[in-house]
Amino acid sequence: MPKSTPRATRRELLTGAAAVGALAACSGGPQPPPPKEAPVWSPKISENIGDLDDSTLRWMAQLGLEWVVLQGTTWIDDAQNGYWTADQIRPLREKCRGFGMELFSLMIPLDWLMPSMLGLDDRDASIERIGRSIEAAAEAGVQQFEWRWSPDFKWGADVGYYSTEGRGGATYKAFNYETVADAPPFENLGEISRETLWERMVYFAEKVVPIAEKAGVKMTLHPKDPPVKNMRGIGRILTNTEQIEAFLDAVDSPANGFTFCQGTVTEMGVDVIDAIRRIGGRGRIHHVHFRGVRGAVPQYVETFIDEGDVDMLEAMRAYRDVGFTGSLVSDHSPEVIGDFANRRIGRSYSHGYIRGLVEIVNKEAQA
Repeated sequence: MPKSTPRATRRELLTGAAAVGALAACSGGPQPPPPKEAPVWSPKISENIGDLDDSTLRWMAQLGLEWVVLQGTTWIDDAQNGYWTADQIRPLREKCRGFGMELFSLMIPLDWLMPSMLGLDDRDASIERIGRSIEAAAEAGVQQFEWRWSPDFKWGADVGYYSTEGRGGATYKAFNYETVADAPPFENLGEISRETLWERMVYFAEKVVPIAEKAGVKMTLHPKDPPVKNMRGIGRILTNTEQIEAFLDAVDSPANGFTFCQGTVTEMGVDVIDAIRRIGGRGRIHHVHFRGVRGAVPQYVETFIDEGDVDMLEAMRAYRDVGFTGSLVSDHSPEVIGDFANRRIGRSYSHGYIRGLVEIVNKEAQA
């Protein structure tokens, strides 16, 4: 019988292939193009801050942040005119630039929104002033405006929040609706139905969003937190993802989007990753609060970023997959023993975690 030809070993195959490739290169033969590298995904990692003090901006710069999301904005209108001017905003932008950062986003003061939320006689005048402020800040280089539709914007025991001990003795914020389920309406607000708040919100957005779109900037609306249907006589809206998408349909503009607060959406008890892909797939996630929560209404706890119910790596993958390039902040954090102002130790920990996740999803894309 004829002898069988021995099979080449894996080492011999690889060596032979390398030799053939080298020979082709020496002979000037055609070479396959190098594989294209996936573009680096780079959301605008930032942090919610309430002031532009040197210590605040220095802390952000030390974390390597390049974008400023200013939520505390009531002090900008120092003349109390009820609107901003470009001349008021430009010095703020220059101060941020002095620390190597850009002023990216401003929060519309809640007091400016109260006439519209409460349906007062001067709501149209207040809307006109807000529109003027958006135009002025856009002229000064601001790219985004946050807003809340929350006449009952509170964070204390009067709306069901309390403190509890967490990991290593850190102080967590928690919520239990049962403690306020039978509480009377707020004296200064009374009762407002969900339908009324919805109609007023759409009326406001239909006036303001076209101004933002024309100015080339984005509006980003925070959903209701905590997302319960009623809080002491106030019918709450935007407490589920269906309502969020209904509002996007009602005011259909690329300038009209949402602050995707992962904590709030987790509290809704929905599939957070699916919600990111669904709303983000529409290009309507303009801003992200990347934080952890354990539980859902009627009872939950705000945790460190690495111990909530949502797979944070899967969430980051979802933002990458939908092409999100807006601002992303850590938002809430537990209070660490010996912490600095505004829970900077906990937030710094969150930012290290966030940067690690961004690096992972970019490495995956390059693989």
